[in-house]
Amino acid sequence: MLLSAERKLIVHVGLQIVANGLAHDGQGNISIYNRQQGTIAITPSGIPYEKRQPEDICVVTLDGKLVEGNWQPTSEYALHLAFYKKRADVNAVLHTHAKYATVFSITGKTFMPIVLAEAGMLLGGPVPVAPYARPGSEAVGEVTVKAAGQGRAAIMANHGLVTVAEELDRALKISVAVEEMAHAIVLASSLSASPAEIEATEAKILAAMYDLHVSINQRKS
Repeated sequence: MLLSAERKLIVHVGLQIVANGLAHDGQGNISIYNRQQGTIAITPSGIPYEKRQPEDICVVTLDGKLVEGNWQPTSEYALHLAFYKKRADVNAVLHTHAKYATVFSITGKTFMPIVLAEAGMLLGGPVPVAPYARPGSEAVGEVTVKAAGQGRAAIMANHGLVTVAEELDRALKISVAVEEMAHAIVLASSLSASPAEIEATEAKILAAMYDLHVSINQRKS
């Protein structure tokens, strides 16, 4: 089976996003790009997370051609391919319908501010909101990649959240952090309070601290 390890990890992370309330049934999509082999493991369309097996995960090329899999890949594969084509630092893409982060997709706001230190460590700056584009279209990939810039997350207008990273586990951590931060902001707003934002410079420092910590731990292992 091609990309066996990647497909097994995608099944595992799929269960994690359900457990964290970021998606249910078959919502959202997940992928991992194996740059050495030039192929991408990506979730299938329409199969609930709880019923997926590694062989159900599709393998496609960078131009979207199906190489191996029992099903067709997610209809939103263009979003994933857009990041892999534009961002050499991205090897994992995670798209969810995280409910509190999605609130920001319908408010007309242009970004979600950093208000929690942990989110600052993982993100390094505010989460932009990309303009609306039809799900599954090449346009949604284009506008989302542009909005994200060199960042780790973007909210798609009227749709949901996408996070990217070198590894899928980190993309999951970022998704959870964004959702927790969005939840905190929504709760503060319900109290008619304006959340205290962490300054941009401080958010960058927090991100640098986190990256250094990860780097040290990797060297030790």
